Amino acid sequence: MNRESHELGIRPNLQQFLWLVFSTILVGMTVGLERTVVPLLGKDVYHITSVTVIFAFIIAFGATKAILNLVAGQFSDALGRRPVLIVGWLLGLPMIALLLFVHTWTAVIIANIFLGANQAFAWTMTVTKQLDLVGPKQRGLAMGINEATGYIGVSISTTLTGIIAAHYGLIQAPFVYGAIVLFFGLSTSVLVIRETHGHVMKESKAKTMQSSVSETGISPKIGVGRILWTTTIADPTLSACSQAGLVNKFADTLVWAMLPLYLAHLHVPIIDIGYIGGTYTVIWGFAQFGTGILSDVIGRKPPIVIGMGLLGIGIFAFGLAHNVPWWMVSAAVMGLGMALLYPNLNAAVADVAPPEIRGGVLGVYRLWRDGGYAIGGFLLGFTIHSMGMLHSLYLIGIIVLVSMLIVIIRMKETHPRRH
Repeated sequence: MNRESHELGIRPNLQQFLWLVFSTILVGMTVGLERTVVPLLGKDVYHITSVTVIFAFIIAFGATKAILNLVAGQFSDALGRRPVLIVGWLLGLPMIALLLFVHTWTAVIIANIFLGANQAFAWTMTVTKQLDLVGPKQRGLAMGINEATGYIGVSISTTLTGIIAAHYGLIQAPFVYGAIVLFFGLSTSVLVIRETHGHVMKESKAKTMQSSVSETGISPKIGVGRILWTTTIADPTLSACSQAGLVNKFADTLVWAMLPLYLAHLHVPIIDIGYIGGTYTVIWGFAQFGTGILSDVIGRKPPIVIGMGLLGIGIFAFGLAHNVPWWMVSAAVMGLGMALLYPNLNAAVADVAPPEIRGGVLGVYRLWRDGGYAIGGFLLGFTIHSMGMLHSLYLIGIIVLVSMLIVIIRMKETHPRRH
């Protein structure tokens, strides 16, 4: 294929698409290296007794990632996707240096600010670049592959760091592994991944021949304030997707920050905690290969609604379980729910957004979605103090099911053929 043809689809862009798949795995491995280790690091190494203080790492991560998602989206529309991707990997370097060489809880919290920046810039750009390459017909497939491979990376690191920590300790060994991951991520983004702006222009010209304004009323020329207002409140479909994204991060905060502490309190060995967390992320990861394709066939809304239902049920089942096999089954149900809803929320938002401002609209959606980490961290810290871990878990399950009802009522189907 001629490199300058900018033909849309996975097949004509297969080489670049696969490099982005590899980059997404590495992004997932970067965030996954903390999932088993960091909550236990605060409890067992730095002897932090306050749950809220332990959760400060995920609040710092979530707040940074949420805000910088918005920045990354705007910069990528104005400057291009590739420079933002490279900056994302560069921002990972201070994170790993702090975790390797500065052994204090304050350093862990600061490191998570850099981790949030790394994820906001790097993962947002792999999503946006893959959407640029494939065009409107294969968005569900592209997002299924992106989120699947990213969360396979998360599951690899969640499990591996549990094994590494069990054998070599919590303090340094898991983060040596993280430094190797960062090296490959930065090298790939600099040496082999190309800009996708030409594909955006080609899709934009095709859409312009049909209409200059999307069916939601979003003009390709509006500013960030209008994009923020429309995505958050004015458009019922985009606002339903935004609140659903925020709530699913409540659930992920629960799994990431609270469940390792909950299981440790029940005297579950660290290696089993790693296996339980790994089950959640590996099911979430691998199942998305199918759930993204499913949404290209039946539409976006049914998988999102079913996924939120399974996520809520899985959370309740986890609280009722009392042994490792049942915790793993409950984690698998939660992971399957995430697999159904997670990539298809991205695809639904991309269906609605004009290609010229796709980065900005996705940035607003991801602002609210990843803001769920920060809000969820505060919420869990407060409720654990007031009602205990088990009741906090059940509260998140209720919130997920209420969010599902909002999606049922407010969201319209967005798939181009189904719509």
